[in-house]
Amino acid sequence: MITETYRYPDTGDRVTASFIARHEPYDGYWSASEDAALTRLDGHLEALGDRENVRALDAGCGEGRLLPWLARFAATVTAADPDPDRLGVAKTAQLPEGTDVTFEVSPIGRVRGGPFDLIMCSHVIQHVPTAGLQPLLDGLRAVAAPGASLVLSFSRAPFGRGGYSIDRISPDGVRSEHVGQARFDEALASGEALPVRLVDPEQLTAMAAEAGWAPVWDWTYHVLDDLGVVDAHTDRDELVNASPALRRQLGRDMVTLWRAAATSSE
Repeated sequence: MITETYRYPDTGDRVTASFIARHEPYDGYWSASEDAALTRLDGHLEALGDRENVRALDAGCGEGRLLPWLARFAATVTAADPDPDRLGVAKTAQLPEGTDVTFEVSPIGRVRGGPFDLIMCSHVIQHVPTAGLQPLLDGLRAVAAPGASLVLSFSRAPFGRGGYSIDRISPDGVRSEHVGQARFDEALASGEALPVRLVDPEQLTAMAAEAGWAPVWDWTYHVLDDLGVVDAHTDRDELVNASPALRRQLGRDMVTLWRAAATSSE
């Protein structure tokens, strides 16, 4: 349950850093893979137009790691997060000159303001109670401008197969305990370790449609799976995304772009 006392359970991102150190196929891949995914996304956001006229929301900004990227597209930005400590760090982010930014301590699905032309929600939906995902998507749609763009990135499962884990630091690095939905929700409520939902892209598409979001584009990145002969000089992300069969099964993370579907009142 996210309340005014909420604190993100992975303090200092220690669990995440340990996971990367143990699982990335070669040094530097994790950052390079995300950078390449965002570069591909850039081209799909050109239709937003003049930065000065774009209002953006970073829903679950954490420590503000992606705020500089978001502010490239929008001169007016709201950065919201339920953890006031992480939001305090986000306030130190170096943004492009002329950015008007507002920081808000708020559960992601209850952000005020808008309407927003661009909404980003990066690696948030994998850490919310299962019953809270649909309301979160509904809440983001409620503050979206007509035709707004939504960027969702998340830890993914193979298509048609969701999953849950509780990740914690162990003497050997990070240990992932695979659990069921009830145990995942219980761990979230207690603040135990780092509960992670591996989101089923098919299920997410259905839930997003119910909230009024239409799919535009997606890209799988952070491909940690053993691809046999692939070496450091092979673009493993390109290889997986070029194959429908591999794309359905492989990859740790996915970035998706959605558009606010028109409603009868718009």
